Amino acid sequence: MNISKEGIAVTNRFFEAIDMLIAQRRIRGLQTFTNQYGINRWNMITLKGNPENRVLKPEWIVYLVRDFGISPNWILLGKGDMFDD
Repeated sequence: MNISKEGIAVTNRFFEAIDMLIAQRRIRGLQTFTNQYGINRWNMITLKGNPENRVLKPEWIVYLVRDFGISPNWILLGKGDMFDD
């Protein structure tokens, strides 16, 4: 599968946001996030290690935007701040 550079950038920002939420102690770790939303943790780990070969599911972005205040403009376009004010 050939993932676009834009798709890879969105995936990288997704994991940057996850790492920030862990650093802020809003989630304990990646497994906490995957358990909360019924996501296969190994699929997420594989995606993190190979963003050029895997597709980020759109609903995973929704969870960050809806439940953690991540800016959709930031995660999708890389513009503005990570968090909505």
